[in-house]
Amino acid sequence: MNVWLIENGEKGGPFESYAVRERIESGEISADTLAWYQGAEGWVRIDTIPQFSILFAEKEDATPPPMPEEVQKSPREELKEAIAREVAKAPPLHMTRRFFARIFDYLLYISLIFVCFQERAFDALMGESMMQFLGVGIAYVILDGLMTHLWKSSPGKFLLGLKVTDHLGLAIPLKGSVIRSLRAWILGLGMWVMMPFAIAISWFMAKRFGYFLWDMPHRYRVLARPFSALHVVAYIVSVLIVNVVFSSLISQEVMEEMYKTLGVEDWMKQ
Repeated sequence: MNVWLIENGEKGGPFESYAVRERIESGEISADTLAWYQGAEGWVRIDTIPQFSILFAEKEDATPPPMPEEVQKSPREELKEAIAREVAKAPPLHMTRRFFARIFDYLLYISLIFVCFQERAFDALMGESMMQFLGVGIAYVILDGLMTHLWKSSPGKFLLGLKVTDHLGLAIPLKGSVIRSLRAWILGLGMWVMMPFAIAISWFMAKRFGYFLWDMPHRYRVLARPFSALHVVAYIVSVLIVNVVFSSLISQEVMEEMYKTLGVEDWMKQ
């Protein structure tokens, strides 16, 4: 449910209901804040909306005394419960869709870098120079961060019906977006050097804590529209288009060097 709020005399929104719940729990939104949602007759106090009224009722309950020492929980148990609460509040991960979205973004961004720098980009990825390799990685991070900041998405996420926002449902600031992409490149893709290992670790941690490591510090969220066969078709067609355009714009010399290095030329002769 999308909710609009009047705060400090200004109307804001729409906000996802889970974001509003988090702000109520943290004390950012008071009971007398005016809110409106589709179907409401007008602006109403937020504590009269059924989805949120229970949160204010819980705050009014008397605080019980501390537990007796003999039944107090250990720090480890308290930590496990705190993690469980965070996981329960976390939005769905959409892990498979995000994985394929990241693969498409990787294909697209690296293709753009190859088209712009041709042989130098290929030499960098093949390890000719560590500085060149890092340069390609930073270019990838900046492209990804810029797309996320401007679109609340990326080409791959857009194709699969995903968007990325902060915990309030707003676009991530440019600096935060680039830092998030840097974390995803290092922790999620292993800087391409340890990709399988990094993917496995990041998926395990996401299942454990409810967020991927690059989203966890600021509780960034990935929201999803209903998935359909149209997303699959659009994804496959877009991959084919990127491959065709890439092949047509890369020089013949670079293509031959790529085939030779990757062993494609020998495989085709067999």
